[in-house]
Amino acid sequence: MDRQLANEYAVRMLAAKTETAKRGFDSLLIFGLAPRRVGDLLYLAGHQPMLPGHTRRYGFRGRGYSALLLPISGEPCLLTSTPFFENDLPVADVRPANNLPEAIADALREKGLGKADVGIVGMDILGVTLYDDLRREAPGAAFYHADDIVMNLRASKSLYEIDILRRGARISDEVAALLRDYLRPGLTERQVYDFITGEMTARGVTGAFATCQSGARSETPYDLVPASDKVIEDGDMVHMEINGKLQGYMIDVCRSTVVGTARPEQVRILEITLEMLEKSIAAMKPGVVAEDLEKITGEIALSYGFNANHTMAYGGPGTYLGHAIGLGVDEPPVLASPDKTMLVSGMVITVEPGLYGTGHGGCRIEDEVLVTETGTEVLNTIDRRWW
Repeated sequence: MDRQLANEYAVRMLAAKTETAKRGFDSLLIFGLAPRRVGDLLYLAGHQPMLPGHTRRYGFRGRGYSALLLPISGEPCLLTSTPFFENDLPVADVRPANNLPEAIADALREKGLGKADVGIVGMDILGVTLYDDLRREAPGAAFYHADDIVMNLRASKSLYEIDILRRGARISDEVAALLRDYLRPGLTERQVYDFITGEMTARGVTGAFATCQSGARSETPYDLVPASDKVIEDGDMVHMEINGKLQGYMIDVCRSTVVGTARPEQVRILEITLEMLEKSIAAMKPGVVAEDLEKITGEIALSYGFNANHTMAYGGPGTYLGHAIGLGVDEPPVLASPDKTMLVSGMVITVEPGLYGTGHGGCRIEDEVLVTETGTEVLNTIDRRWW
């Protein structure tokens, strides 16, 4: 592992230990569950658990989970439910085991933590049966909810992380510029999807993902079918997500337009959505409360007569105005009522206002935004107005 990355992990572990000590815990126990709830383990240990499946059957306990034992004093220990893990990790002590709770209990006792106060990160993903097994295997330890410790550390990105996120944004800008020229009537949504994911993959992005919803399909924010065989026709509203990962960090951008000839009402919808994006970003800075940004866009939507077309808080089908990204695609804070998280410098948040169910098509425009000490830096530079 190169020195910069090794130092990054060391700083993160020290910060986690410091916060753990402030809570009066002797150790943290951080869980991850494949394939999607892996961000906390990636953040602290560079590890992603594998092979989710039966979490409790016969002698197997915790299949698909891994856990990092991070004592305040002493060396960390990574416990996995498979012998498959990364070659270059910041944790030297890695222990595969078929019975994960038993292995955790053994490690606790070995490190003098058999009767310790242990904060659990990942309580929200820890199955009831697995938690019961853990308590039975380690009856002397007291376990406490501590999800917020790592969640809060991850919220404010380091310079190392911001550099990766900036590069990811530049890649999405390159692909978006090509996509804008590529779009035309007669293409299928699937062809647009393949174009986006192909161009992202060609630029080193892993797990490239896209959506393309046109015409009547654009009226909903997301469809269970991200791109269909529907042919995009002249005058169709379309919104398209450009997603993937660069070095494990998420890319999440969206653009909307009318393919071919736009009707006046469609242009109006797009312009209102753009106003929502620009005004909410302009209001972002440290100390601003997350839910207040959704109030800005919600009031704009209402002022133009869109009473059930924006986010859930304003009677619409959208989930919320935006969310943080990093090692996960949908991290806190979310820009929605009732999230009262105050923005801090270093947060990277996707702002994605949209209007849906209008009768003329739906749209969403999304940029990645870094909160700075004095305001914001919009990481995406590709034009927002494609109509």
